[in-house]
Amino acid sequence: MKILSIKKGFMSDHSSTSYEFLAVDKPLGVNEKEAVARLSRRTSPTAYRASFVYHVEGYDIPGGWEKLMEKYYDVMYSEDYGWWTLAIAFDTTKKQFRKLKEFKFRGYEDCGIDIEGDEKRVIVIIYCIIPDDKYFDVSENYILGSKKLGRDNGLLNLLSDVREQLKEGDYRALYKVWEVYYEDEEDDDEEHEMPKEPEEFERGKEIVEDFKNILSTLDI
Repeated sequence: MKILSIKKGFMSDHSSTSYEFLAVDKPLGVNEKEAVARLSRRTSPTAYRASFVYHVEGYDIPGGWEKLMEKYYDVMYSEDYGWWTLAIAFDTTKKQFRKLKEFKFRGYEDCGIDIEGDEKRVIVIIYCIIPDDKYFDVSENYILGSKKLGRDNGLLNLLSDVREQLKEGDYRALYKVWEVYYEDEEDDDEEHEMPKEPEEFERGKEIVEDFKNILSTLDI
C-alpha cells in the first residue's frame, strides 16, 4: 500500500476525510450555527449536528476541529480510510484534569489517547482503528430504540454515553483503549506504564464493552 499522506495520529493512503459533530449539553443558537456554516460551504449545521467532508488533499476545517469542540460541540469523530479520531469534550475540574492526563499514551500504530484543553474544559482524544463491520454494528445497536440527540448516528450515541461516564469519574472506557493498543517497551519509563485499572461501577458495563469492541488492530 502506498502512503500518500500522514495526518496527526494516523497514516492514510487517500485524501478523503469526514467529520461528524454533536452538541450534547445545549443546542447551538442562530449566531453559533452561522459561525460553523461559514467554515465550509458544504456543511449545513443544525442545532445539534454538523458534518464536514473533504475530498482534496490539503483541505481541512479552518482552524482545526479542536476549536469546534472548545466552543460548540461535545463529541466528534473523524474517519480517514479506517483510521479514526474520536473526541469527547466536557467541563472539568483541576483534580479531574490531572486524573485524565494519567491515561495519555501512544502505542500500537500510534493509536492511543491525548488529553487537550485545560482545567476548565478538557478534550479527550482517542486515536484508533475501527473496521467497517464494527462501525456498522455499533451504528445499528445504538440507533434502534434510541432517543438520543444523535439518534440517527450510533457512534455519536455511543460516544455520548462514554462521555457521561467520564464526567462521572468512570474511566473504564479509557482503560480499554490501553488494553487494546498499549505496547510494553523495555525502555519505557514509569510515565508510560499502564495506569491502575479503574474501579468497577455498578452500571454502564455494557457501554464499556461496546466501546472496547469497536477498537481493533490491523491484524484482525
